[in-house]
Parts: sequence; structure tokens; C-alpha cells
Amino acid sequence: MTNEIKTTISVDELITGYRVNGGFKAIPSFPLNITAKSSELIALIGANGSGKTTLLRTIAGLHPVKSGNINICGLSPLKANRLEFAKCLSIATTELLKIAYTSVTEFVLLGRYPYSNFFGKVNAKDLEIVNMAIEETGISFKKNEQMNHLSDGERQRAVIARTLAQDTQVILFDEPTAFLDIRNKFEILNLLKTLTSKFGKTIIFSTHDLTAALHLADKIWMITSDCLICKIPEQLIFDGDLAQEFNSDYLQIDKSSGNFNFIYKFYLHIGLSGGDGALYNMTANALKRIGFEVTSNKNTTSNVIIELKNNSYIWKLIQENEIFVFNYLEDLILHLKIIKQKT
Repeated sequence: MTNEIKTTISVDELITGYRVNGGFKAIPSFPLNITAKSSELIALIGANGSGKTTLLRTIAGLHPVKSGNINICGLSPLKANRLEFAKCLSIATTELLKIAYTSVTEFVLLGRYPYSNFFGKVNAKDLEIVNMAIEETGISFKKNEQMNHLSDGERQRAVIARTLAQDTQVILFDEPTAFLDIRNKFEILNLLKTLTSKFGKTIIFSTHDLTAALHLADKIWMITSDCLICKIPEQLIFDGDLAQEFNSDYLQIDKSSGNFNFIYKFYLHIGLSGGDGALYNMTANALKRIGFEVTSNKNTTSNVIIELKNNSYIWKLIQENEIFVFNYLEDLILHLKIIKQKT
């Protein structure tokens, strides 16, 4: 990889959208001006229908443009020869792959189509690049497996390997983690981050997973109702842009951690003391979840004390003149839910 950081994407006064009832509906509803650089992992976020997929497809030359300019490594997707442009940019969408009787290696070989001849013949260099892509994406142990036999996470690695084999400077992914469990989700995004740093790629991915985007992306492109904001994650949080777009009566972003917190509706107060930090926090979260506002004030009508007894923790609930002892937090929560229903 080169140490030089260069601009790979430049979008100027771009208006894109759809023809609707004889007219034109711009999505997003404003001109777009944005740039991206090499070695950047960029998360594209925004509400449903904000235009994330439309923007990615437009940059890739797969969606018509009403006005404006797009420059990808010196080429315009509107004017460039398709094969030449395919050596510059690759894209993978959310459409589920339905490729039966095709091995991982054969699928990844499809990424070499811009470099093959009229008959699609590949050479030793193509095979070398394909094997490198399969190795880099951690799917070599499945390289002879048929694509329809892979798990969702393995299939996504194969998709990334195909885009890597295409050997482009810019790679676009439309919701690459949409069908993945949380472990595979972070593994895939960490893989994308590794590819940007190791090979100097510009990788842009759309996502609804804000937590993963804020923790792993180098930069965030956030589509709002009236503009596209481009900032590093920390600045986006600190400036309040993320809060303004996503905070609600039930959800709020924590500026110190960048995490989203659920806003509980409290109906009763309860005192809580004892236990170590982790156990105290776990108990407090469980109490908040069922509608109790936790306080350290022991003068409340209900108090929970966490105590260590015979090398095990117990939860002691003191209510007025009664004392209830629970060996499991789950039993305490069940008891309090019953009491809350009666009040």
C-alpha cells in the first residue's frame, strides 16, 4: 500500500432520484457535495427512505443522474467505458445470492471479469489474485464449497473476496451486515476496516447499525432531511448531529461513550446498595427495565440490599416491615413485577 492519501471520490451538486407520475422526486431532496479519500472506511447512515441505497447506486453508475458531477479516481460513471470503470469501482448489494452449483473460488473469479478476454478466459495472475482475496477474507477453508451451502457470514466473506479480486480502488457495500448475527457483524466490519488500511481502499458501506458504525468507521456520511453531514464519528456525536437525528422519547445517545441508551419510564422508586460494581449495575439495569427508578437513598419504602452469604450473593428486599430474601436476581425481579401490578 502507498502512504499517499488521495481523493478517490468527488461528488459535486449531485441530484438523483426517481421519475414519479410524470415528475421527478429527488432522493435525497437536496444537492449532494461529498468527497472520500483512500484508506477510509465510511459508514453511510440515515433513516429508512433517506436515499442511502440510491446514493450508492448512483455513485456506481447504476442509477440515473438528473444533474451534477461524479468523479471516481478520474473517471465519470456517466461517461466512462463500463469495463474501464469496473477496474476502478466495485459494488455489492443486499440482494440475496442465488447461485447454485458454484464454488466459492468460481464465484470470486467473477470479480476478474473486467480483466478477462471476450471468452472470459483467466490466466495465472487472475488465479493468484483470487487466491489472495480468498485468503485475505478468511474464507479459504470453504473455497471449494458451493455458495448455497455457506452460512450468511461465510457468504458475505465470499462477496467481499469477489470485490477484492476485482482489484478496484473504491468498493461500495449496501448493508453488508444486514443478515448477520452480532459476532459476524463486527467481524465483517473489522475485515472491511483491515482492507482499507492494508490495501489503501476506499470502502463505503450503508448500515442501520449505528453502534458498529460509530465504533469502527473512519468517517460517517449521515443523510438527514435537509443535508448530508460528513464527519468523523467523535465529532458527529460531540456536535449533537447524531442526537438531533435519532434521539427520541425512548432513545438517547450518550456523548461520553457514543452508545445509544434506552430511556426508561419510571413509576416507582427503590433503594439499592451492596454488591460489587458489575453486580450492582446488573441489578440496577434489571430494576430500571421493569420501571423502578434506582436511588441510593435508604429512606424509600422499598430497598434492595445485595449481600455475600456463604460465597454466594443474595438479594434482600426490605419493604416497610417485611424482609424477603432471594437467591437469584430473576426471582427478585419477578416478585417486584407482581407488586408493581398490584399498585
